[in-house]
Amino acid sequence: MDPFYDDAKQIAELESLRSKLQQLRDSFLPFLQATDPRFPFTAPWPEILNKFNILVARYVSLNRVLSENHLSALRKMVLHPQEPVGTDQEQQVLAVLLRTKLVPEVEKAQEVLIREAETCYAAGVTQDLQERFVGSGPPAEELKLWKSKAEAHDAVCLSAEQSLEKHLDQYRPQLKLRIVDEAEERAAAAEPPPQLSPARAAGLLKEATTDLERLMRFVSSGTAG
Repeated sequence: MDPFYDDAKQIAELESLRSKLQQLRDSFLPFLQATDPRFPFTAPWPEILNKFNILVARYVSLNRVLSENHLSALRKMVLHPQEPVGTDQEQQVLAVLLRTKLVPEVEKAQEVLIREAETCYAAGVTQDLQERFVGSGPPAEELKLWKSKAEAHDAVCLSAEQSLEKHLDQYRPQLKLRIVDEAEERAAAAEPPPQLSPARAAGLLKEATTDLERLMRFVSSGTAG
């Protein structure tokens, strides 16, 4: 197997990442220029939307490449801008210095400190709340004043209720009689008028006709001189 196969593969992966990062960087610049208020010309909205879509697509592509399993070797690589590290011991030292996981002793000490800080914070918050609750209570005089107002309000409500009951007992019979009278009036108004006999109806019609003829003769005769 070619000993330089792994190095060539890693170089190709790094070149792919570098090109994608460069594309992402290039897509940032026109988008920022299009949204810059100091830009002399206002870019149309479709153009801004198109640039944003390109930016999102390149970011998603780069994120997908970084999340693939075949790039797990990149997490074990050490990049340096100058000459590569010479010995294996120096490479091991760099790997230890650049590690992302803490030393077990340091990690345990950190957990202890976090628990102590949380305990102290909870105790301080509880004490602060207790002090505020004790110190923020209403004074005795103000509490007494509010109690007297509540008692006066209850007394007024009780007096109003008693007065209402008294007036209801006094005027309830009259209200019932009035309701009965109104019901009788409505029943009487709903009854049909009495039927007249034919002779009586003819007499009334003749009297009305005679009165109307007299009025018309008076009007046509004119006013007296």
